Amino acid sequence: MGEKYHLKFLSDLDNKSILINILNTMSKYDWNYNKLKLGKYSFWKNGPIWKFGDSEEIIEYSIDKGGNIHKLSGIIEKISPFYSQSIIYNKSVNDRITSAITMIVESVNMRWKEISIAFELDDLLAYKENLEKISREVKEIFVDLVMKLNPHYAIAAIEMKGLVADPEYLEIQEAILGSFNYFSFDCSDHDKINEIAIKYETYTYENKGIFIYKEKNIGNYD
Repeated sequence: MGEKYHLKFLSDLDNKSILINILNTMSKYDWNYNKLKLGKYSFWKNGPIWKFGDSEEIIEYSIDKGGNIHKLSGIIEKISPFYSQSIIYNKSVNDRITSAITMIVESVNMRWKEISIAFELDDLLAYKENLEKISREVKEIFVDLVMKLNPHYAIAAIEMKGLVADPEYLEIQEAILGSFNYFSFDCSDHDKINEIAIKYETYTYENKGIFIYKEKNIGNYD
């Protein structure tokens, strides 16, 4: 397993809504479950992953070539009442089957969640001539999930640190930016956001927040 390209979102949606929204977005871009590889998902039964309780991991017994989206909807219904759910999606990219690991990690106060989607970077960048196409897809997934998850903020970058556990701890500075970024208008330091935004390509999303695109492509390649 090599470097990962992460999309991370700090959201206070309930876990079921998060998982369903991820499913809808990933399937839109032909990332599937149990179609190219045996499906795998996990959850923690007694509390979030950081409580080191009991976990359960399930691997499917057989491939479903039809990529039955209803099956995963049923799995989401089953695991939503638990904690720190993880589901692996797959797609054929650059002539190889690659994975995207989705995961929820609840904060200490259990309101805010860090939602992570980790792509296999080497697979995405196997052919540099496809970099622009792959980057556009990852960016569209990022934007689509921002609109669905309504996060406080979100960042897409290589091997990044975790997000803050609560919005009150967020210190907005240029150093935290990834390739693609989003800050809701609920973030406290609007002056700093505007100061950073003027240097890069931006898009204001309705009256909810601002996207800041520091780089055109993933992997720090322009």
